[in-house]
Amino acid sequence: MNTFADAAHDTRRAWHLRTSVAAAAFAVAAFAPLLFGDSQLADFAGGLYLAVAATGLAFAVGVGGMPSLAQGAFVAAGAVVSARLLQVGAPTIVAAPLGAATGAISAVLVALLFVRLPRAGIAAATWIVAWLVAAALESLGWFFGGTEGLVVTTGPSPAGHYELALALTAVAGLGFAALARSPLGLGLAAARDREAAAGGFGISVRRLRVTAFAVSGAAAGLAGALGVELAGIGDPSQYGPYLSFKLFVIVLVGGAIAPLGATAGVIVLGILSVVAEAIGSVENVAHARSHALLAAIMLLGVVSLGWDGLIRPVRRRFPSAGVNAETLMLRGLTARDLTKSYGPIKAADGVSLTLEPGTVTALVGPNGSGKTTVLRLLAGAIQPDSGTIEHDGAARTLQATGVFPTLTALEHLLATSRRRYGGFVRSLLATPKARSEEAGIAAAARRSLEDAGIEPDVPASELPVGEQRLLMVLTAAASGATTLLVDEPSAGASVADASRIADLLAELRRQGRAILVVEHNLAVVERIADRVVALDSGRIVEDSPP
Repeated sequence: MNTFADAAHDTRRAWHLRTSVAAAAFAVAAFAPLLFGDSQLADFAGGLYLAVAATGLAFAVGVGGMPSLAQGAFVAAGAVVSARLLQVGAPTIVAAPLGAATGAISAVLVALLFVRLPRAGIAAATWIVAWLVAAALESLGWFFGGTEGLVVTTGPSPAGHYELALALTAVAGLGFAALARSPLGLGLAAARDREAAAGGFGISVRRLRVTAFAVSGAAAGLAGALGVELAGIGDPSQYGPYLSFKLFVIVLVGGAIAPLGATAGVIVLGILSVVAEAIGSVENVAHARSHALLAAIMLLGVVSLGWDGLIRPVRRRFPSAGVNAETLMLRGLTARDLTKSYGPIKAADGVSLTLEPGTVTALVGPNGSGKTTVLRLLAGAIQPDSGTIEHDGAARTLQATGVFPTLTALEHLLATSRRRYGGFVRSLLATPKARSEEAGIAAAARRSLEDAGIEPDVPASELPVGEQRLLMVLTAAASGATTLLVDEPSAGASVADASRIADLLAELRRQGRAILVVEHNLAVVERIADRVVALDSGRIVEDSPP
């Protein structure tokens, strides 16, 4: 395999006009030291370091859907560690990575505490963290120099810092783009849209969200470490809650789901800062107060006008080479004597059943008979009061259409597909094995969608309801689960769509999947079921062929 040729081909496919404009802008910006003095270059470098921190935040906010307001605290963590190391003579090449690591560790600790909260809870909790860190920096004067701050040994010249900051900004944008289309980014996007559905398809939502926080914290810590060296002093007053607020505004203004959205937000804020200073001088308003007022007005405008950001993302493109998909080791599912009670009501009462590979079992019964409870027990969504379940990993679809609205049909299947080379580092660096594997998975996913009559590159929210239900079944199958638990797939579907769903389930049976279907449409049951299990009051009253 000519990996360099493949990489060049994939780069050409992913290249578009916006990429050319961004590359040209960075090339022109690299010549700024020839035109500006040290003072201006220092200001530019500080702004670019801010853009690096904001890009990390954008990954958590935009891709992950987590409104973190503690990014300034992670910047402070990197700045504190770097300042202390620089004071004892450590070089930049040591202090900066350790600052980034400190930011990442701090972010992971915060994530472990708060990522299970709803979005409003995450925002409130991280905002409190920002205040606590600011208070700690002010009070622990022995550690961060108190009101006088820590004077550190300066490293590169302002021009050197500027070129380094420009390069890091470009790398941050490229890293954002690589991770956003990786298994990590697609899983985060699915969880952002519908957390419960993502978890049902086997996506490890908490792990992915903690990783996203770690990425944002590492970017913030690196920006803080280099920023404190640029300034030559670690000043606690520079890392208050307003810094977190400003970074959040930058992300929203520039675009939270575009690789260079945060950089655009910094540029916009820089231009408007000049305006704020002019207004402040005319109105005799303090510099800091005028900036805070401007940021607040910008945030109010973003929220009230429904602004999606200055830069919008382009459609994700995936590698085009192909490999064979991984073969499934097919095993079924066995449940023995499952019981589940809700007060005096026994929703499942000694339920035992076996789902064999290559068979479809229909679970039927009147409303309130316990079908949904049994399905959720088998899926692991709830725990039985007693009984055992043995399987190699099961997935289920939801009764309501649960597509991920912002993902295309193809991205649904890619978000849940299993990978051998889809780890964080391989995805970030787009290694040949990772690209080759992704290409094979994407090719197989496209074939599955086209065979089902679904357009791969259409946002799922724009598909007809019948195709959305088909997509949910395919997404569950793509997760690698050999046992599929499908809850009323034809509910509300037309006769034609119900027939397509039945054909798809029959095809999955031919592949060797073990399938359990809860279904009220008896025509579908008769057409695809090998066995029918009837429930009444939580007990199996019939287990026979259709």
